[in-house]
Amino acid sequence: MVHSCHDLEQYVQFLELMEDAKAAGHKHPLKWAIQEAVRRNILRDYLERKGDEVLSILMTEYDYATDMAVLKEEAYEDGLFVSREEGISIGLERGREEGISVGIERGAYETRLETARAMLAIGMTNEQVQVCTGLPLERVLLLQQEQGLRSEP
Repeated sequence: MVHSCHDLEQYVQFLELMEDAKAAGHKHPLKWAIQEAVRRNILRDYLERKGDEVLSILMTEYDYATDMAVLKEEAYEDGLFVSREEGISIGLERGREEGISVGIERGAYETRLETARAMLAIGMTNEQVQVCTGLPLERVLLLQQEQGLRSEP
């Protein structure tokens, strides 16, 4: 599997360089491994750009709890993590806002229907009602039928 992925194969080679450097007793085995990998064209582009960062990561002892705390803090700062209570509060607020928006839209539509009914009742043409209310002509015709009004000549 390693040989089927070029990047993975190079990563394994890089790890082998680190082990070789430790075994050879280099004073700074990680630094030497990065320099040697670049010299041998192993992960060269990446190590030239991120070598210092890689060195820093490799020299830092990994601590799962600290890593999770940092990830949680970053997610919180990015607005991706909230407590359960905050999530419920945010959800309720969004639901309220959506409900208000839908209510306003429905109310506006009902007002347009009422206006169209009144306009038809006083004899305005279907086209006039359509233009004034913005309703589709088919809806105006249905309103006319509901009211039992005669279709225009």
